[in-house]
Amino acid sequence: MGIQIDDAGWGCLIGPVFLGIYREETREYSFKEIPVQVFQGGSMARKEYLQAAYGITGQLLEKLKVGKEEHITVCTGEVLQGVRQHLADYRFKWTAGKITGPLQVLVETTLLQKLNGLGLKVDYKTLTEQQGLLFWHCVRWLKGGNLKGKALPGRERLCKTGWKTFRVWADLPYEEAKAASKRLKAEQRKERLLQLKYGY
Repeated sequence: MGIQIDDAGWGCLIGPVFLGIYREETREYSFKEIPVQVFQGGSMARKEYLQAAYGITGQLLEKLKVGKEEHITVCTGEVLQGVRQHLADYRFKWTAGKITGPLQVLVETTLLQKLNGLGLKVDYKTLTEQQGLLFWHCVRWLKGGNLKGKALPGRERLCKTGWKTFRVWADLPYEEAKAASKRLKAEQRKERLLQLKYGY
């Protein structure tokens, strides 16, 4: 028993990332949004989402009035580095671990409601178990239903445009984008291997 912190939305093209906090004993739940803007352009490259997560952590802990004597379990994951740093800096008792059960469902449902509120119209199973289908729905939504077209500017503003492959998916027809994205990811893997081998 104790406090749990988890996130939802890191791997979703559309919308913000949500941080959720849950007290197991009382089933209290609260969440905050890491705004999509910190996942765009230079902000994402500078990992500004970590600082945003850091600040939001304090708000969530205050909301549930978490005491220093309570144990906190934080899910592993990139965006949660900011959460873990906050807990370490303020000397909370915490460990990293996998989050399952009520909090995972609650924070994923929060994300689902946000996506459906934007007009995406996907169900919980698609969100959590069918990542390929979810991504297809995201690209289709981004392009206003025309998979051969380009991203609609108004919808692009609601996406994580800082992804390295974003322009590929936004600008090319879906089938071409699939091939181009595969090539780009292969080049990035090759580059990382060279960096590891030669240390540059």
